[in-house]
Amino acid sequence: MSKILLAIAFVLAISTNPVWANHTRMSTLMAGDYIDDIINTDIYPQRLLKYANQLFLDIRSGPEDFGIIATPNPKYGVIACWQNPVSSHGFNVGYAVNLFNFDVGLSLSPANDNIGFGIGVGRIFFDQHLDVSFRTFDGVADKWSRFTIRYARRISDYNIVPRYSFAYTFQPLEYGTHTIGAMVQRLIMNEGFVFLGVEYTNSYDQVEYDSIRIHTGVEMKLSRLFVLRCGVSQNFDSSFENSAWQVEPGVGLRIRDFSIDVHLNKDRLFDKEETIFKSFGLDFNFGRF
Repeated sequence: MSKILLAIAFVLAISTNPVWANHTRMSTLMAGDYIDDIINTDIYPQRLLKYANQLFLDIRSGPEDFGIIATPNPKYGVIACWQNPVSSHGFNVGYAVNLFNFDVGLSLSPANDNIGFGIGVGRIFFDQHLDVSFRTFDGVADKWSRFTIRYARRISDYNIVPRYSFAYTFQPLEYGTHTIGAMVQRLIMNEGFVFLGVEYTNSYDQVEYDSIRIHTGVEMKLSRLFVLRCGVSQNFDSSFENSAWQVEPGVGLRIRDFSIDVHLNKDRLFDKEETIFKSFGLDFNFGRF
């Protein structure tokens, strides 16, 4: 019984925000797929099972992306459709179901001249979680394939998440990319968390490049309604001489089944002509049919 309870706690805590999620939230945290979010179902379609019966939308100058995930009958899995913020990657449909204790997901981008396909398998076992996926995309502007494996383990108040991916790009240039990294996430009060991660990327063939990325951040629930978040990222080339870093602040409001997230523009502090908001993320959990 204790192992079952621990497994349930892990599922709830691995992202620490199991219901509300969008591109605005993740563009603030800059944590990639080391932290679960609805946008990472592009990479792991099997994770659609976690976001059943949810509508999301991100807005900049206009609708940036949108999607809906629905579960008419949990026994038959989850269906979804969504539009990527990168318009060239098009409109997607997805399906996920649990089979023999494995989460299995499929995604398809059927847009003309921009065909994408993804398949993913995941398994939760006690305090651990494993996700494996393969994606391929054949578009007008780019063509690539990518394999990703992610493992997560809960140890007390910590989540440890190592990750590896291999991508091969066929156009506009032909090159391969290895990416390996890890993140440590510390759960804090009121379902919040802090995290620290590091990632190494190596590209070869027509593009030769090495880089190291360090990312850290916090998401803190200050009250029942108000969430404060901030992400910090710094990239280094292989010589560690050239570095680029950025800080992104944001806030969120939780009102019953609605969530409103805001990505704030820090440049507003130095330039009054800049807008104060970068984007808005809206979410609505509409429950069972």
